[in-house]
Amino acid sequence: MTPKKDVFELDPELEREIKAALGDESLEDLLEGEEAQSKPSAAAAAEQEDRTRTGTIVAIHRDEAIVEFTAKDQGICSLDQFKKPPAVGERREFIIVSRIPGEALFRLVLPGGAAKTDWDSLAKGMTVEAMVKGKNTGGLELEVAGHRAFMPVSQIDTARVEELEPYVGTKLRAQVVELDKQRGRIVLSRRAALEAEAQENRRRMFETLEAGQEHPGVVRRIEKFGAFVELAPGVDGLLHVSDMAWARVKDPHEIVQIGQSITVKVLKVDAEEGRISLGLKQVSGDPWREVELKYPIGSQHTGTVTRTEAYGAFVELEPGVEGLVHVSQLGTDRVRRVEDVARTGTQITVQVVEVDMQRRRIGLSVRAMAEAQAAAAEDTARQEARQFLKTSQQAHAMQSLMSKFGGEGGLKGGIG
Repeated sequence: MTPKKDVFELDPELEREIKAALGDESLEDLLEGEEAQSKPSAAAAAEQEDRTRTGTIVAIHRDEAIVEFTAKDQGICSLDQFKKPPAVGERREFIIVSRIPGEALFRLVLPGGAAKTDWDSLAKGMTVEAMVKGKNTGGLELEVAGHRAFMPVSQIDTARVEELEPYVGTKLRAQVVELDKQRGRIVLSRRAALEAEAQENRRRMFETLEAGQEHPGVVRRIEKFGAFVELAPGVDGLLHVSDMAWARVKDPHEIVQIGQSITVKVLKVDAEEGRISLGLKQVSGDPWREVELKYPIGSQHTGTVTRTEAYGAFVELEPGVEGLVHVSQLGTDRVRRVEDVARTGTQITVQVVEVDMQRRRIGLSVRAMAEAQAAAAEDTARQEARQFLKTSQQAHAMQSLMSKFGGEGGLKGGIG
């Protein structure tokens, strides 16, 4: 039979941190000075072994939830512990704080929920508020329920902590990760409390989040492929660079900055994988909705060359709307190198020759525009020639009449 693990045995990693922090001084030496009479019996200590249990909310009465573990074991949990009103039938994890005197009920708190506690009800796994009294090379010295406690530096936050002084004199929400009441030994972890809160936030978020919703968030990290946006403490979604703007984005820093508050649209929620895909451009209107009206076939527009390929040049007509000028359409003469006639960043006037709304593609042409302009100029020249000829013929006819009937003095009969 496998020997039962000591319930007060520290996690090996925490044990190493404490030893490295204190040197020859033991944790007991650090926390010494507790009154012997305040230490409970071994039986009382054994009662702390495992107080986390899963129960079902069977009723809501005034400001408390009634929780059932078995037909004989029930407890009550204040509604203040819940960030969202609980529902009857909901199953949750609870921590048993104590048995209510005179009643067959337990007093319960949620994992991550801070409980007002005294020494007798203090239990491993409970989240408590502790006052930071001092610091040492390995962490913080705190007080909880009138007793001294220790928090290793790695357990202060989810990120690395460099300076301990700012924490002295403050009150922290922390989880009891190790507890030996007989020896007055308490180890706390604020990181565990933060992670528990983040896990609860994720659970609630994935219960309510749906594709199509718009949600406020804060940009927390930026990578080449996009940015991670915090929707709630501990709940991040990925805003891919392709969903940042309708126009092509080369660097995410062009669109968002760390710490910036933005509104994003939820594109996809994968609860099984714990992934959330977000979009920023989807919050604004899609410029392609009016493309057929704004850029009809035959219309001419001036745009900016955004990039070139061997087969042609891409021209931005407006942010989010690009068209392609094929190499064969870049001029009336044969073009061997696209860059010779269309350089990135320069403006170019083109004519719309094709619009494919389904594939979101626009065909553009410089050649067609030049040919259209040449045809228009030729047509104008023809009209001017016709007008000139017509005017000349009229003048010639008038001259003939004048010569026949009146000579240079004008027409006979008083007309001229």
